[in-house]
This record gives sequence, C-alpha cells and structure tokens, in this order.
Amino acid sequence: MKIIVTHVPAGSGHEKAAEAVCAALKEQAPSAEIILLNALDGMSPWYQWSFTQGYLDMIHRHPQLWGAAYHSLDMRGLAWAAYKLHRISNASHGKTLETILERYRPDVVIGTHFFPMEVASYLKMKGRIQARLITVITDFLPHSVWISPGIDRYAVASSWTREELLRRGVAEERIQITGIPIHPKFARKGNRAELVEKLGLRPDLWTVLIGAGGFGTGPVAELVETFSLIREPLQILVVTGKNTALLRHLEAARERLAHHAVTLYGFVDNVDELMDVSDLMATKPGGLSCAEAMAKGLPLLLTSPIPGQESRNARLLEGAGIALQAGRMAEIPKQIETLSRDPARLQTMADLGRKASFPEAARTVARMAAP
Repeated sequence: MKIIVTHVPAGSGHEKAAEAVCAALKEQAPSAEIILLNALDGMSPWYQWSFTQGYLDMIHRHPQLWGAAYHSLDMRGLAWAAYKLHRISNASHGKTLETILERYRPDVVIGTHFFPMEVASYLKMKGRIQARLITVITDFLPHSVWISPGIDRYAVASSWTREELLRRGVAEERIQITGIPIHPKFARKGNRAELVEKLGLRPDLWTVLIGAGGFGTGPVAELVETFSLIREPLQILVVTGKNTALLRHLEAARERLAHHAVTLYGFVDNVDELMDVSDLMATKPGGLSCAEAMAKGLPLLLTSPIPGQESRNARLLEGAGIALQAGRMAEIPKQIETLSRDPARLQTMADLGRKASFPEAARTVARMAAP
C-alpha cells in the first residue's frame, strides 16, 4: 500500500498533525510505503511565500482584513464562488502536486490542509487518480474551503465539527470524529516534581505557560509585559518558537518582570513537559495547540485569536467551559489573578478539556487508511 500524508506549512499545526499521522501509520502499517509531503515543494517561490510568510504577515499586520475575507468567503451565498476561485488558483499553481500524485499513484492520500486535498479531489473527479482521500480538519469548526466533492472521508475534531459539516451538506457516512491528530506524548501525564527538577524550575510558584506557536506569532511581547502588573510572584514560561527577534526582545525586557521567575525558550520539542509543570496556558487558539493542552488537562486562557478560524475555536471552547477568552491586554492580569485563586474552576476546565480530547486521534486517522 502506498500512502501520501500531505500538509502545507501555513503555521505549524498542519505540519505537526501530518507528522503525528505519519508516525501512527508507520506503527500500524510497517509494510506500507508512506510519504510525508509538503504540498508546496517544487512550486514557484512566490506561491510558497504567499502560503507561508505572506499568510503570517497578513494575520500579523492586517488581522481584520484577513477575518473579513475569511468570513465573506464562507458565507452560504459565496461558498460556491470561493470554491471556483480556489479551483482556478490551484489549477494554475498546483501542477507540480498534480504531477506527483499522478506519477506516484497512491492508494490513499491523507491531508491536513485544504489545498492539497482540493487538488487531489479534482484529479479523482477527473479519473486521473483512484486514491481514497481523507481530509483531516485541524480546527474545531470548518470553513467551506475544506469541502471538496471527491473527498471520501473527513476526519474531524469533534461533534461540533461534525454537526457543522452536516449542516453544510456533507453526507453523514463521510464524517468520522477522530479529534485533531497530536503526538502520543500529549496523552501521557508526566511527574511534575521530577520535571520541575529536570527543567531547573521553581516548585513553589503558580506557573503560567505562554505559547506563541511554532512561528512565534501574535502580540506575545505585549502579553508577557502585562505580567509586570501582577503583584503576586508567578513562574512564567514563554515559548517563542522560531521567532528569534521576539526572544531577544523578551530577554531585554526581563528586568521589568524581576519579581516573577521568568524562563524564556526558543523553538523546543518538549512542550509536553512544559505543560505538565504548568497550571495555566495562555496561547493563541490554534486547533492543534488547544488539542494538545486539552489532552494534558491544562486549562486555557485564549489570547489574541486570528479573526476567522481562531476566533471560532475560541468562542466554541469558551462556550464549552474548556477555556477562558482573554479580554483586552489591560484586563489579562486581573483574569490571571482571578484564575490563580480559583482552583475549583481550573479543575473543572481541565476535566472538561480532557473529556473532550482525543489523545489517540493520530492512530484513529491512521486506521482510516486501511482498506
């Protein structure tokens, strides 16, 4: 059996979900030929930039414009037009991906981003490939761009995702609730005392983990600096991802937070351990980050959502009692102080998140690839 697992590096979540599915496939089907494919490989530098740095620049500099476009193209009356537009764009720029799919002739294509799955869907509808197509939706509520006529199965984050797809006309038998694929290490709870010692942290302080995603996006510096207004000493762990400029800025600003114990990290591969030693995580509401924290039973304070997919995630998770949305920056210190004094509420948030999580999601998606 030949399986392609494909993603696009628009943010880190799509790639991490694809890697988790690949690992599960290698575990469950060791004789299968499995390829992890960045769907942008071989395409024009401009097109690759538009999906990666161009996207990050847009959501950072013009988030409201991004949100307006996101919601407009998801309106019932415009969804058909949006599909036609991205079909035209993909037909123009997706020739390399079309060639790879036709030459390799996979039995199964699993995608964690809508772009490669729309291209694969088009080829299947034209009879140019015969692969089973599985789209893995990596947010809690879908956009119309995830829906294509040739997709055989949709692996979705939750019952909320399933209901929304049904409302949009996707047949029930094509939808399976799997959760968002995450690394298996997020299903395991580490020993806090041992990890605190290993990481050289303070065991006596209430601990907040601030996540900025793999690319370190969002107003993280402004968020961290609001902690100077919190009088009670805290332990603050900040992960800046690949954003080295942000890391340097926070190093320079550290003295304004001298009454807190602040530890700064760049790009790390032990976020699971940092979650295990934390009492609260303040993060942008990306689908994968939230799924990881939910599996760990870590309460969430959701900050600065991108208008569109992240604002939807935030509203849904707050409505379910799993997370709290942060207010304006000036309000965040008070919210954190309130949460730190309310262990019962934090426990409820943790329990609800764990109950709604799917730590075995990657393995469930991998099983969908079986004939």
